[in-house]
Amino acid sequence: MRKPYRSPLFALLALVMSVTLVLAGCGSGGNGSSKEGNGGSAADPSKEAKGERIKLTVELFDRNNTPAGEPPITKNFMAQYIQKNFGDPNNIDVEFVTVPRAEEVDKLNVLMASGSAPDIVFTYNKPTVQNYVKSGGLTDLGPLIDEHGPNLKKVLGPSLPYGIFEGKQYVIPALRVIQAQTTTFIRKDWLDQLNLPIPQTTEEFVNTMRAFKEKDPGNTGGKVIPYGYIDVFHMMPLVNSFWKWDKITDKDLYAVPRWLQPGSKDGYQLLNQMYNEGLIDPDFALSDDFSQAFAQQVVNSIAGAGTPNTNEPVYNGYYANLKANNPDAVLEAIDPFSTPDGKHPKPVYEPNGAYIMVPATSKNAVAAIKYLNWMADPNNILVLQNGEEGKSYEMTADGLPVLLDTPEAQNLLYNYYDYCIILNGKYISTEEPDKNIAANAFDANFKDFTVKSIQAGNNDGYTLPRVDIPVDAEIKYAKILEDFEKEMLAKIVTAKPDQFDKVYEQKVGEYMAMGGKAVMEGKMAAYDEFYNQ
Repeated sequence: MRKPYRSPLFALLALVMSVTLVLAGCGSGGNGSSKEGNGGSAADPSKEAKGERIKLTVELFDRNNTPAGEPPITKNFMAQYIQKNFGDPNNIDVEFVTVPRAEEVDKLNVLMASGSAPDIVFTYNKPTVQNYVKSGGLTDLGPLIDEHGPNLKKVLGPSLPYGIFEGKQYVIPALRVIQAQTTTFIRKDWLDQLNLPIPQTTEEFVNTMRAFKEKDPGNTGGKVIPYGYIDVFHMMPLVNSFWKWDKITDKDLYAVPRWLQPGSKDGYQLLNQMYNEGLIDPDFALSDDFSQAFAQQVVNSIAGAGTPNTNEPVYNGYYANLKANNPDAVLEAIDPFSTPDGKHPKPVYEPNGAYIMVPATSKNAVAAIKYLNWMADPNNILVLQNGEEGKSYEMTADGLPVLLDTPEAQNLLYNYYDYCIILNGKYISTEEPDKNIAANAFDANFKDFTVKSIQAGNNDGYTLPRVDIPVDAEIKYAKILEDFEKEMLAKIVTAKPDQFDKVYEQKVGEYMAMGGKAVMEGKMAAYDEFYNQ
């Protein structure tokens, strides 16, 4: 299988509303003019120059996971630490503006269009970013980083180039410490009970799921869900094992929708077969946020396997909750989905994570960069990612923070990753990158699981070619197509076996007609332009 240089799988990306909406608030006219988008507001308010107190607003994901009895996410330990150690010394009130995680793209578009977006916003959605760039909705941060961002340059060196659009640094991309996206895990104690080996191929995995269904080793009383976490993105390792990689060029990989890649149909037909055999959750299509439903299935010991985000069972805490309910339960990270030649292809991330931006309407661009630069100080990273030493973590002899397994620690760190937004993954040092990898096995109780999870998630991973030319059709249709893909997956997977071919072709045809064809042609043209410059 080829191993070209490629950029992130577009299925991962959440997608955007129409250009018209954003132009209404971020385009020419008012405070969102193109001039400001090129740095017109970068001088920062006269208030700061006069020493007057200013308010810096910062987007914050609301994941609806605050522990009972704990302060709201805008007033918790992390928020207080930021105010005390950055805000007060700089005469700035830091105010967090919450956005529901599951609706972040739609909510951000509304805020941007209305001119009421926070001073610092972020998204994982590249087409959204490209839309804001094209509409003049963002501040050019390059000169400000040069003047106020030495820590940002040092820590984010590998990711900063991914924030350059049209020759300007409109975005500060977070550094993704761990590039693995997804990892499959399985209930090892169930395998042991049935005297089954760890599955090494797609076929072996499906046969194991059949054994879980038939034998019910978890004694669920018929409630067993052999394989969970079914959505478009997390199914890619399974589907990739059916792709005809020798027939896929770099250009095809970048431009052709997943549904049309050679071999994809066979992968989705297997999912259809598994559904009709009762091997996957019959209600997978009914949940807006299936990750929470799946986590509960794991905790309740009815899920036998799944393919969530890499190490998610640890950092979202549901492996610990499973062990609390069932001390004998064991999750094992595996890599079962394989091509005929023994490869295990799967998408992995580029070195950049969230796209952090300052809207052109912001009057606090300098303060925003100063805040992010303060965040990039290793001492502040340590606190924002680990809490208070002695309360939520202890330092090992080799300088690694290890989280404490206490209720106090869990209540302190339940959403720590949303405050240190310049980093995706635990980070220790630029000079000692190996420590950064080790730090992500931060929970000593699950260190081996974490290491194996990262290794499996990276194995034979691929990224798409990097093409930073905005595609108008993608900006126009991306959100519509993403939403339709959810419907596609549900209809295709739940179709009666004798109707699979008809449903698949019908839904792919609808996808292409509603904008998929235009996006594919636009991306092919962008690829040619980018690589023939």
